[in-house]
Amino acid sequence: MRAYFKMEFLQFMSNKKNIAIYVLLLFFSCYYALIIAPAYDPIEKVDVSEIEARYLTKEEFLNNVVINDWTHPLTRFAASIYPEWNEYEKERLDAIKQHNLKDYAEATFKWYAYSDNIIFNWGGEFLFYNPGYYTYGNDYARMDGHYGYLYSASRYEGYTEGESDLSVNVFEERTVLQTVQRLLHSYLPLVLIVSCILFTVDVVLKDRRNPTLLQGLPLSDWQKLIVKGGVSLLGSLLAIIPLTVGLFIIGARYGFGDFDLPVPIYSAGEKVFSNILMRDYLIQNTLLLVCWFLFFISLTMLVSVTIKNEFANLLVGCVFVIAEFMYYVRGIGAIRDVHWYPTSYVQTGQVLSGYRNYLYGTEALTFGTGMFVIGVCACVFLCITFLISRRRKFKLF
Repeated sequence: MRAYFKMEFLQFMSNKKNIAIYVLLLFFSCYYALIIAPAYDPIEKVDVSEIEARYLTKEEFLNNVVINDWTHPLTRFAASIYPEWNEYEKERLDAIKQHNLKDYAEATFKWYAYSDNIIFNWGGEFLFYNPGYYTYGNDYARMDGHYGYLYSASRYEGYTEGESDLSVNVFEERTVLQTVQRLLHSYLPLVLIVSCILFTVDVVLKDRRNPTLLQGLPLSDWQKLIVKGGVSLLGSLLAIIPLTVGLFIIGARYGFGDFDLPVPIYSAGEKVFSNILMRDYLIQNTLLLVCWFLFFISLTMLVSVTIKNEFANLLVGCVFVIAEFMYYVRGIGAIRDVHWYPTSYVQTGQVLSGYRNYLYGTEALTFGTGMFVIGVCACVFLCITFLISRRRKFKLF
């Protein structure tokens, strides 16, 4: 079996389609590092002029406001909340000007926590979050701002408690590890999963062109399928290598970060954030993605031995990738058990950070549930494939 694995792996690596996929991944990695990453403009960033403008505006108001019996209620309200707000603003301003990043992190944590409490609970229709949340006709800007401010408060609190080297790039999440975190929260899981599907789509059916080469091997059809699945899994994991080229480019410009950086995790039941270490977040994402690779490899092998058509493999795989769009509606988790749908876990980073729970309005989308649901589905696919391969009339090619 070892010799067969080696032969399959060499065929896999010499396959022109697979080489093209690796080259495309390398190209997109470099393009992201050289074009997209430098243009990244975070909503929550370190902007001294913006902090100073807010501070001076509030300070001017407090120095000139007169409170008496005829003062408007909103003016009274502003006069009551601005002193503490400006106190944190002043601490942030002084700390960043003195390059005291630990004090800046502590003051910023307090500023975000206080700002969210005032805006979300007392602001009504006259106090707003950062304007970046209100772009593109966002109907949920207030909720997104609420999540964003609590996320930032938790993140900066983690900086004050941890021992990581702090910098403006760390605060703006530009380092390599934080870039990976942001990508896992967006389209990187989709890129890796689609790559896995493309790698696997012909791994079984390619041998139909030369079936006589394998007929003399002392292996059962099931053993051949297992080897092909193992090769597909290894090839899918190797897709990380071309992606790391772009990460080294980003690291040379913004730094690499460290594995002790905090990653805020939203707890839907308590509606609060808590921090885990970057290493734990990346390990959980890796495990969930590997589980997804096994899911699609087993699914593709099942379709290969039943329909025996490469286009069908590609179509079925892509349907599972995009199936979530067919039922996704913000808040639907409160009325439907979406946590039992494997397709709800495609966005691995959003699931693990709790953001998917926040969008769905549930607390059931968790790492453990995702591993269980996807793992059970993969086992079912493999069991059906095994039963089919054991039939007397079955022919692999």
